Amino acid sequence: MDFPNKLRIFAPSFKDRIMLTPYKLKDYCEEYKPTWTCQMPEGCPPADVLVPSGHPFYRLAKQSDTYSVDDFKSYAEADSARNWGALLPLAVGLSIIDNEKKARKQLKLPMFRQFKGIIALILNPTDGVVNQTGSHRCHYTWWRTTSFQMSNLNMLQV
Repeated sequence: MDFPNKLRIFAPSFKDRIMLTPYKLKDYCEEYKPTWTCQMPEGCPPADVLVPSGHPFYRLAKQSDTYSVDDFKSYAEADSARNWGALLPLAVGLSIIDNEKKARKQLKLPMFRQFKGIIALILNPTDGVVNQTGSHRCHYTWWRTTSFQMSNLNMLQV
């Protein structure tokens, strides 16, 4: 089938339909009654979010063999004196990656040299909401709730 103007339709994979469900933030809040880990600025999380359900994600860690509370600090928490301006909604979230191979590639990049390990986590609806952000399809911002338990994490061999 030929589409006019070379329009291509990219259907989400079966995995994406099951593990990340589009929600309106207000509906998510009504259903799950989240308590966010920090005071959220206006417009944050955004009105349209994705709710993970058993979805695997990866987060870069400062150590190769263990993780700590510091690995789960947002940019806004780590640099609270900075005026984040329009980037504040992203700065209060945490960067996560939904592709292990891409996470491993990021560890090799000079801009990520402060990181030595990869934390594997499975997110569920009570852990917060995510949105694909940035220029890479595998990068997400995660707005975390206080329900998230760090005890369910695994460090990957790097």
